Amino acid sequence: MDDVRMLGLFAGVTTDPFGELLLRALADPGPTAVRIDLCRLPEGLPAHTDPGASPLPPQVRRLRALVADADALLIALPEADGPLPQSWATALNWLGWPSADSPLPDLPTAVLTTESARSSAPRSFTSAEELLAGAGCHLVGPRTVVAHAATTLRPRPDGRVLVTDPGVMLRLLTHVHRTATAARSTTRDSGPPR
Repeated sequence: MDDVRMLGLFAGVTTDPFGELLLRALADPGPTAVRIDLCRLPEGLPAHTDPGASPLPPQVRRLRALVADADALLIALPEADGPLPQSWATALNWLGWPSADSPLPDLPTAVLTTESARSSAPRSFTSAEELLAGAGCHLVGPRTVVAHAATTLRPRPDGRVLVTDPGVMLRLLTHVHRTATAARSTTRDSGPPR
């Protein structure tokens, strides 16, 4: 396998002001032998229902095809003790179910979370990780938490994003490389676009 192609999923700034910044920091210039393509969650995804005999909505089919085309998945979302933001819950449910043609089984997936301060005791698993595990993802963890994201992730005038804390950057790169290693050792049937 040449470069590992990772898809970095993030929500819009109203849901998560730091997810895109975090993935941009990792994608440019990017770790050696890893290509990270960024993808914002589609807006206006319909509520997840059991599609039965109905075809999947077009934006769901496009999102599934992007995920199916990737060697690994990076998910950037806000660290929270409560339920997932609705946009994330809807997207992950559509990606995982119906499971017969889900692109998630065995897909090496890293969860990266951001928070504005430092949580005293983050939960062992986020709701996203529970949904991903239920869909059969190969979760590469534990998740990496970026605390104090407003000061740790600094946009630069040239459009790049600087991670100001070297320890956080080391943890992020380690997580990305572990996910890339999992992708290189995983044989997935990409099959037709889903």
